[in-house]
Amino acid sequence: MGPEDGGSGGAAVQLEAVVKPAERKQPRLASAISGSVSGAVVSACVQPLDVLRTRMQADAAAGSLQGVRRTMRTLFREGGLKGLWRGTGPTVWRLSLGAGLHFTVLDVLKNIAEARRPDGKMTGTDLFLVGGLSRAVVSTMLCPVTLVKTRMEWGGGGAAASGYQYKSTLHALVTIVRQERVRGLFRGVVPTVATNAPFSALYYLFYKQTQSRLSKEGRSTTLVNGVAGFASAVAATVITQPTDGLRTRMQLGLSAKGVGAAALFRQVFAQEGTRTLMAGAVPRIVKRSLQTTLLWVLFEELSPRLGALQRRINDGAN
Repeated sequence: MGPEDGGSGGAAVQLEAVVKPAERKQPRLASAISGSVSGAVVSACVQPLDVLRTRMQADAAAGSLQGVRRTMRTLFREGGLKGLWRGTGPTVWRLSLGAGLHFTVLDVLKNIAEARRPDGKMTGTDLFLVGGLSRAVVSTMLCPVTLVKTRMEWGGGGAAASGYQYKSTLHALVTIVRQERVRGLFRGVVPTVATNAPFSALYYLFYKQTQSRLSKEGRSTTLVNGVAGFASAVAATVITQPTDGLRTRMQLGLSAKGVGAAALFRQVFAQEGTRTLMAGAVPRIVKRSLQTTLLWVLFEELSPRLGALQRRINDGAN
């Protein structure tokens, strides 16, 4: 689906409309703030979908595959409307910090990739690598918050009930260190990175290509960004769903102790097939599509405005 990088006879497809070196680059601080603000706003809005996804994945791991409606009724019965926003605290922290860091690292890697190209234009391979590497770095750094988020969303209920009961994000982090040591904070880091890095790599590639193809003079940039974001998010989410199922199992302690991500995947695939790994796909696709689309649309709208403001402040100080 993406362009090939470096074929003979100049066959490499250059994404001319994707990256324009002549455009004035946004200050890095503006990218970080835009990403953080966008992440905080969006994460709180779509949290119920995350709670639904996590419960469906946990129930599937316990051998109880439930549909969306049945799981939703169970969640309502257990915690009412308020229960659908379980884990919102760590979710906001994770996505606001994660989005800010991701857009900052993305900007750094993008500049490096552009500098390596004689014409300053990134190819499809560049987009894929930049998107994936930036998310791999951030996912590893924020794995402890992702762990807390997943456990608080679950709430210890459903078919795979356990004793995870945390009062707050800080209480959860302290409790995990006490009970599982520092290493426990990074439980499931491999499938976490294996889910998020490919997702962002595919998303960034699909997003920029779709954005390039849809962009025409007179078209609303917000509409173009929204359509590109939604289509890209759906495609990337479906492809990375199995590894997300593994991440949930490992972070909730629903897999045998000491079993690595690769061994767990082989075990689940052999014993349960792909159906359980795809549990929670519907809410995750809806959530990821809405979240990522809104996040990028907000970022694309905020970043140039904050960048212009920062430049005016800097010019006034000189």
